[in-house]
Amino acid sequence: MNRMVMLAAAMGASAALAGSAAGQSADWSLCARVTAGDWDRAIEACSRLVAAGKLKADERAAAYVHRGNSYLLKGDAERAIKDYDAALKLDPADVMALNGRGEAHSRRADFARAFADYDEAVRLNPRYPLAFRNRARIHFYRGDFAAAAEDFRAAEEIDRGNAYSLLWRYVAEARAGTVDQAGLARGLPQLREGWPKPLVLNYLGRIDEAAVMAAAAAEPAQRPERECEARFFLGQKHIIAGTSEAALAALRQARAQCPRHMVEFHAARVELKRLGVAAP
Repeated sequence: MNRMVMLAAAMGASAALAGSAAGQSADWSLCARVTAGDWDRAIEACSRLVAAGKLKADERAAAYVHRGNSYLLKGDAERAIKDYDAALKLDPADVMALNGRGEAHSRRADFARAFADYDEAVRLNPRYPLAFRNRARIHFYRGDFAAAAEDFRAAEEIDRGNAYSLLWRYVAEARAGTVDQAGLARGLPQLREGWPKPLVLNYLGRIDEAAVMAAAAAEPAQRPERECEARFFLGQKHIIAGTSEAALAALRQARAQCPRHMVEFHAARVELKRLGVAAP
């Protein structure tokens, strides 16, 4: 069987599978998957669901959002934006589509459009902590650390025990001129054990950087992402302390080591540019 015939047969089999209840269920499971390295299969599954023409409007919007998420994680912000646009045409109040499109615009350094999407998501759902955290990061990128701290604080109030909200809020406040170690310590008992709690402990002076990096490396499957976060937040700690050379070293490591779908990769690029270091 030649390549084109094999491709046509595979497409026909996929269409038949997608048309069945079992096939649709399997495709939904794949479509919503965000496992690293499995994004192409997720995109294909979402595409089959859309192409089958059997989805209700809200289901079609969800398929577009899931496919947009996979495109975004792959690093294709342009295609992600097209899918989020399609979802928002079906449901203009889809906060997940707005949040995703905001992230795609942020990856392209289009911070005005990113902020507008996050702002609308917060307006539509003022209990959506992710949109607050993302809007806060745009404030942070722009250098409005006080506004960033306010949004991180709102996210922290909604999602108690989230170490990332706590860390980012502390960093934003410190960059705005208020180092609130007491507030950081008050948040510590609410945090779940495990990563990224070691970063908070380091900020409080209870463990050193070597212990942070050891904790980041403790689970091999999570090591790239956790080392990325460690380098970025250690860089922020050095900026707050005024140790610029150590900050530059940590942020350069973050930019070099972070997977490109990570928030900290893009945040490190912004910080290095702010510090006068050109980022490719």
